Amino acid sequence: MIMWAIILVVAIIGIIAAIWYVINRITKFRFIDIIEDKTIYKDKPRTANRARDFGLSAKYKYMDENPDSTVKYKTKRSWLRTLIATIIFLVTFGILFLCFNGVEAVVILFHLAVIWLIVEAIFTLLYKFHLDLTQLKVYLAGILAIVFTVICMVVANYLGTNVFVTNYTIDTNKNVEPIRIVQIADTHLGITLNKDNFKDLVDKINAQNPDIVVLTGDFVDDSSTYEDMVGACEALSKVNSKYGVYFSYGNHDRGYYKNEDRGYDGAILEETLKANNVKILEDQIDVLDDQYMIIGRADKSRADRMSISQLVGTVDKYEFNKDYSIVLDHQPNDYENESNAFVDLVLSGHTHGGQCLPINRIGELIGANDATYGHHKINDTDFIVTSGASSWGLRFKTGTCSELVVIDVK
Repeated sequence: MIMWAIILVVAIIGIIAAIWYVINRITKFRFIDIIEDKTIYKDKPRTANRARDFGLSAKYKYMDENPDSTVKYKTKRSWLRTLIATIIFLVTFGILFLCFNGVEAVVILFHLAVIWLIVEAIFTLLYKFHLDLTQLKVYLAGILAIVFTVICMVVANYLGTNVFVTNYTIDTNKNVEPIRIVQIADTHLGITLNKDNFKDLVDKINAQNPDIVVLTGDFVDDSSTYEDMVGACEALSKVNSKYGVYFSYGNHDRGYYKNEDRGYDGAILEETLKANNVKILEDQIDVLDDQYMIIGRADKSRADRMSISQLVGTVDKYEFNKDYSIVLDHQPNDYENESNAFVDLVLSGHTHGGQCLPINRIGELIGANDATYGHHKINDTDFIVTSGASSWGLRFKTGTCSELVVIDVK
């Protein structure tokens, strides 16, 4: 709880800082000079004395108070300049809110602030090398920042709404036949995937010729509709794989809020999954062909979940050491214990690959996750974290992409 309180405080501070910075940058656009000249200053010279006559700041402060001097400090701002910039910001944010949603509008704002800061830093560095681009008749830094942000968010939308294929090869010295695992996680139905295009995801899964398909949590979200849930479950029944489809719970699947808002609860979700041949493992183990041990853990959000050592202790030790063990654990934050339990492979999601720069590694920095994305190895245990087939709350991904994972164990 303390962790989320810290994240909330940091997010609020970041939002306020981004708003202030963007409004401050907007005031530097040249067209606002023209508006000031035509309104407040009425095309009259803005010397320091003239500004005092109007009770306003001078546009320029001349070092010798001589209007004809060519030596001057940077432009000062009147109240009108700040007001215009604030109105432009609010109108733009309102349009983004209507076109996307509140979370996405804030994410775009963050990226605009960060990109603008980087562009301004580059221009400052160029100035140090006597290349003063501020002398141009346009505010080039602001124009470039907006253009780069638009390009960045278009790419981010493409990376977030399309599912790419990521391949891993894991070597084992255990005497088992090779197996191809396809992993998907964090579909969060209703964001980028629904009952209609989930069929396309299943087609992409089948194209990988999997031996087994595993869903490592957050199949649905609090806002996922009953129709999308049922349609996606029915699509999963069309998966072609030797060992079928296995599911382990994530922190969102049972719902945090009133389940009547989405029209179903955890029991109905479980019933629908099972009706479509999806096998659910929650602190349970299934053995395949006396070679592979599928270990499905309850999500960390469950206070009563078994420890990994307790869970693997429920099976015969000889069988455990002989079989190749595959752990489905939604949240990647029990690496030390899982390695000490000598499991072979742990598959997780939850992090969305960090979702967006520059906060993509915050989970690791605050100790919430052991890893954010990719393949890691501790002793003899392999760990893979997927960025997920979709996202939570927004359709954008920067620094990562939506994916399904193909793992060949040989």
